[in-house]
Amino acid sequence: MSGRGRRALPAIAAFAFVFALAGCAEDEGVEVLPDPDFEVAPDLVPLSDLRVADAPCQPVPELCNGVDDDCDSLVDGDDPDIEVATFDDARNCGACGQMCVTPRGTAGCRAATCVVIACEPGFSDYNADAADGCESDCVISEGGTELCDTQDNDCDGQLDEGWSLADDPDNCGVCGRQCGDAAQGTVLCVEGACTLVGCDPGYVDVDGASENGCEYACSPRSTPEVAEFCNGLDDDCDTRVDEAADLALPEEDFCGQNGLCGFECDVDADCAARERCNVGRVCVPADGAPAELACATDADCRATHPGLACITTVTLTADGPARRSTCVERVHGPVCDAEAGYRCARSPGFQAGNEAGACDQLDNDCDGRTDEDFVDALFSDGAGRQRPRTCADGEGRCRVEARFQCTADGAGTECPAVALPAGSPDDADCDGEDDDCDGRADEDFQDAWVRVGAVEIFAYEASRPGATDALAGLDLNLEDDALAYVETRACSRPGVLPWANVTWAEADTACRSLGARLCTGAEWGLACGGAAAETFPYGDAYRANACNGGELDSDPAAVGDQDAPRPTGTLAACVRAGVADLSGNLKEWTSDLSDGLRPVRGGGYESNIPGGLACNELADLKPEELRSSTLGFRCCR
Repeated sequence: MSGRGRRALPAIAAFAFVFALAGCAEDEGVEVLPDPDFEVAPDLVPLSDLRVADAPCQPVPELCNGVDDDCDSLVDGDDPDIEVATFDDARNCGACGQMCVTPRGTAGCRAATCVVIACEPGFSDYNADAADGCESDCVISEGGTELCDTQDNDCDGQLDEGWSLADDPDNCGVCGRQCGDAAQGTVLCVEGACTLVGCDPGYVDVDGASENGCEYACSPRSTPEVAEFCNGLDDDCDTRVDEAADLALPEEDFCGQNGLCGFECDVDADCAARERCNVGRVCVPADGAPAELACATDADCRATHPGLACITTVTLTADGPARRSTCVERVHGPVCDAEAGYRCARSPGFQAGNEAGACDQLDNDCDGRTDEDFVDALFSDGAGRQRPRTCADGEGRCRVEARFQCTADGAGTECPAVALPAGSPDDADCDGEDDDCDGRADEDFQDAWVRVGAVEIFAYEASRPGATDALAGLDLNLEDDALAYVETRACSRPGVLPWANVTWAEADTACRSLGARLCTGAEWGLACGGAAAETFPYGDAYRANACNGGELDSDPAAVGDQDAPRPTGTLAACVRAGVADLSGNLKEWTSDLSDGLRPVRGGGYESNIPGGLACNELADLKPEELRSSTLGFRCCR
């Protein structure tokens, strides 16, 4: 018998066969082994048990048959080589005796694992599990290709897998729902809903419905800062025009605060009878503007009441923009007037850019000036600015200044100034004022002169008009912080502070205003030292306290040096022949010239060296432009 062609034999035949073999063995003296592939019926003794002892084993691949087929002393599952036999055997899949069974289908073995080979008609294997076989009665359709049709075409237990209902414009949200096209816009499937995602230039979606697309023809002109401009157009494309809530207002002072551009009232009491002060601070009819009163200009509304103005509004309709102009209450502030933009509804007396008409004392053009265009007599253009023109009547103390004003009847202008009566018959006090109102100041004042040789010299150091023992001169405006002395002439009088901080040219001019001049060095020296040319006005011997030098304190009781100029003629010892203060107090300019510099004589209140206070000191030279609190002058003639 062949090694692979085994079959079961009847029991009697098997025994006969064995006995025959045994007899042959005895007759021939040869060991006979049974065919290893011979399959003995279950009720018979296996041929292996009938082998002749010590017969050699013939190896063949191991099978699930209870025989050591490969002669390695291991049988079936105990032999690792059995894996080959159980790799694809449905009766012994993965192990001997492990048969693959598939309900409603045909089972097979692949890689030692039971699998479904085929299903009965009308059944499918969804879960690829051979244990429950073909468990589904799903019928594969469309060749097993999954379509978006709410059917399980490939019978995998899932419907419409592979289709994105969230963003598929042909199957949006559900299979078969197509988003289609939108008028003047673009529709896409967004999160399962057909959504209008953009509009063509010049169109806007107002109602938010994708079905009718971008239905509103409008080009947005708004900006991130300004939603709506005052121009009679729908800038933010919301089907409303110039709506107040979205408008960008002009600057706060757009309409001005001056003259007729200012607020007309604050409370109702500021207005006439049957009027009220509205929120715009304008007097308007108590009952408001007449309803729907049509107009073309502000004048049409003012004919009813001066508190009304003509304003245009724009409304969008199916036929396009509709404009309507009606009378409304004026307000003090910018008003949106459709295509005209922002404007100010002015009071009836307003005149843009001029004051032509009556001299009415009103600022009709709201520029902060009144009646400037009525007549040149009211205003004059000085230094590039419009200033009220002034006028005056009288001279000196009698002079009264005023501004030109409108006449009572408004027909012209007049000067309201009226001169005061004279307060004195003469002008003899050197105060810088015209006391007798004759147009001259201090013309009757008699300066103190002393004859020295061939000339007359000031008996006292020169002082300004209006000087006192505490003030260096008359300040025309005591309320400001600047000293503005009257310096029209030089005065020679006792008991007043001398004129310091004066340049050489200013001192020369002040003397010439009297018909005099600055003294020469020789004239000054003769007055100081006398004919004997003594060293000091009081003699040759230096006396520290005779004149106001650096050693004489103005306040002996105070600590430290107290150096300051004293009123003219204060120190009686510092006099020669009636001429005071020739040593100390202030140094004095002379008319001499030395190497381009001017000699100054006599020393000052800060001079501590006796030689600097001497009459014969000639080395103190100063530039003409010098100003100093220690430097003054006196005049000669």
